[in-house]
Amino acid sequence: MRERALIHVAGPQNAGKTTLIEQVLRAFDGLVLAARCVRDDSLRRSREAAPKRHPELSRYREAGAIEAAFFTFPGSDINSDEFYMTRLMEGYSQAVVLEGDCPLSFVDLRVYVAPPLEAGGSLLVRRKRDRAKEERKKAIAMEQLLREPDGVARWLKQMIGGPAAAFAQGSPELLEETRAGLLAALEKVRKAPPRAATEHWAIAEGYGGIEHAQVVVVNVRGDSERQGVSRLLSDLDRLRKNKEILDDVLGWRGKKTPITAVAADLADSKNQGTKKAVTRVKRSWRKS
Repeated sequence: MRERALIHVAGPQNAGKTTLIEQVLRAFDGLVLAARCVRDDSLRRSREAAPKRHPELSRYREAGAIEAAFFTFPGSDINSDEFYMTRLMEGYSQAVVLEGDCPLSFVDLRVYVAPPLEAGGSLLVRRKRDRAKEERKKAIAMEQLLREPDGVARWLKQMIGGPAAAFAQGSPELLEETRAGLLAALEKVRKAPPRAATEHWAIAEGYGGIEHAQVVVVNVRGDSERQGVSRLLSDLDRLRKNKEILDDVLGWRGKKTPITAVAADLADSKNQGTKKAVTRVKRSWRKS
């Protein structure tokens, strides 16, 4: 059984994710695989490609990745074996770095590369939550899925894994019984009194996913961004230390584990923040 660290690097477009990965690859002399991952729910099945001239894949290879691939997947394949079955993952490595959307429910380290906050901006905002609208939207999507010929099997695969779904597919009666039960439950939800709207703490638009990171790297490209960096780091500290904010953003199971947060000029390999971020990422796979 192969043991290797899985590192997921997320963040908004042009934040500096690929630049951070380049710095990590150049600083590590071991065997590392790299994948650019994109979720596309219009797909029925995951796809893998390794074009020689893909801009990001070329940057991975030039920085030191032994192999690189582009992986596109539907949401139904999250936490499935599809990524592990790719040609990329057939090769031996000490670590795998994934950039973009994550096709796995578990990774060894979640890294988020963020731009500084804009003037007057805040990472933590108050929002009204229309719970009735959310539940209607989920019910409609669920009903559409269940009415598709393979919808129940796809739902089972997403919820409890491929083997259970494969077992259920061998029993049409079980699939239909499951479909009928789920549709009946959706009908009860539809007839129930609508839930009242609530106000809660949330992550500002453009920074979604930062709340799940274990390492946050704020990419600083100039002195004019220093104030935005300071406010972002302060808000990250509040997110972990303020119970009300933590519960609203991450739910009651949210962990108070401190985030390693650094400000770094990722274009500069000698920058102290860049060195700290790279060292933290490397440490995660040396322990694996």
